[in-house]
Amino acid sequence: MKGVAIREILEDREYGLGLTLLAGASGLSRQTYIPKIQKLGLVIAGRMLYLHPRRIQILGHMEISYLRSLDDMEEKRIIRELCNNDVVCFIVTSNLEVPEFFLFEADRKGIPLLRTDLVTSILIERLTRLLLDRLAPSTYIHGVFLDVLGVGVLITGRPGIGKSENALELVMKGHRLVADDVVNVKRIGFRELYGEAPEMLTNLLEIRGIGVVDMKRLFGVSSVVEKKRVDLVVELVPWDEEFRLERLGMEEEVTRILGVDVPLVRVPISPGKNASTIIELACRNFLLKREGRDRAKEVEERSLKVIQGRSE
Repeated sequence: MKGVAIREILEDREYGLGLTLLAGASGLSRQTYIPKIQKLGLVIAGRMLYLHPRRIQILGHMEISYLRSLDDMEEKRIIRELCNNDVVCFIVTSNLEVPEFFLFEADRKGIPLLRTDLVTSILIERLTRLLLDRLAPSTYIHGVFLDVLGVGVLITGRPGIGKSENALELVMKGHRLVADDVVNVKRIGFRELYGEAPEMLTNLLEIRGIGVVDMKRLFGVSSVVEKKRVDLVVELVPWDEEFRLERLGMEEEVTRILGVDVPLVRVPISPGKNASTIIELACRNFLLKREGRDRAKEVEERSLKVIQGRSE
């Protein structure tokens, strides 16, 4: 089961959590496996039945103020009971001062106790986005991923068929590269897929005969994009006289990625054929369909009207 280590959350700089470690360094390898976060609330008042130890626990003004209002014995009892539940991690918001016994108990139990100057609502929003991203189901797909006219198009096909070369031509037309060769696809929520390049391959494109080139340095920052939603898959297939392809586009194909159906277009490749232009056309057609305009269906309806008119 995929998890996120507390050390990874502490060291993250992408989401601006601004976390520092106060205690429990020995527990930084602890992992959380769900993107839900718990604000302790009533739990801090002794309702331990509602505590979910596998979630990251947040303490804000209300929780810290309540602990401070208790006598020394009662404060220690609640803190001890909290730490006995083997919580994955505590985070104190708004740079609040933490009771000394909390630091001692977190160290003794090896439970990371972190602090941030963010207010609780902002921390929860940013931390939830981080967890959703890191815990999302993912897979690696061999292909090239681009942003063409705002459409996230994943180009697939057998090695050597021309995926990267067509991607280069599309970038030179003003479109943007997301990933070449290996695309890391993640499912966010139930229906949305997002693709990005593995860290080692960011901004790189391999062209046979030239080698690996840095697209950002060659064509500028506008030629690349870090992440994009997967809207369409275009599969490049070798031209074969016996291979049956849709002529009118009436049959809509899909391919399933991480349980999500994505529209699929197959483009036959033959010598002299400009596949990059066809890929661009497929993206334009996808945009029209998304707006509710399906030219193939319009042709079919027009044909039916002509046939009906002749039969009357």
